Amino acid sequence: MKEKKDQTKNNKTEKVEEIKEKKAQKEEKEETKEEVKEEEKKKEEHLKEPDLPVLFVWFISMLSGKAWEYLGLIMNPDTKEINKDLKKAKIAIDTVAFLYDQIKDDLNTEDFKRIENLLANLRMNYVEKLKES
Repeated sequence: MKEKKDQTKNNKTEKVEEIKEKKAQKEEKEETKEEVKEEEKKKEEHLKEPDLPVLFVWFISMLSGKAWEYLGLIMNPDTKEINKDLKKAKIAIDTVAFLYDQIKDDLNTEDFKRIENLLANLRMNYVEKLKES
């Protein structure tokens, strides 16, 4: 009789342990789901479309690189040659100036000053190269 009681008690204990284990697994799954959701949110925030001024600043930096290249002051990274084309340099510089005029009110002070200096340097170097020709 005592054995039956012990066995019943053990069965109940096992069932309680099983239930506790299932609860723990369920909680773990929920925590994992929440972590996955948080990671997805972070990825979405990271993949958000950048603001227009950020894109313009990026494009200005690309164009200014080409302008320096067309001025013959840096070499073309693809061909490893220095090519001077003042007509293309002027187009690139004018385009940088146009883009800058469009976004200058939306820029932070650091970008504002940096692009101002960049334009001044590009223009001065263009005039110098024009005199040399």
